[in-house]
Amino acid sequence: MWKYFLASALSVIGIVEIVLALHKGLREALMQTSPVRFKHAESKALLLAGISALVTGIGIFFYGLFL
Repeated sequence: MWKYFLASALSVIGIVEIVLALHKGLREALMQTSPVRFKHAESKALLLAGISALVTGIGIFFYGLFL
């Protein structure tokens, strides 16, 4: 049961990070309160983290299904 909660949480986090990476206005509004900002790498880092979380969530969800 825990794997479904973890997979769902990681998938939601991944989707949110991908949306933030692709939507500049929303990302800027959220990052205004961040104490450390790297304007050059914000979008790429969020996109990479989002894809990683989404793939991990999907991998946990389907782990054992094809074994």
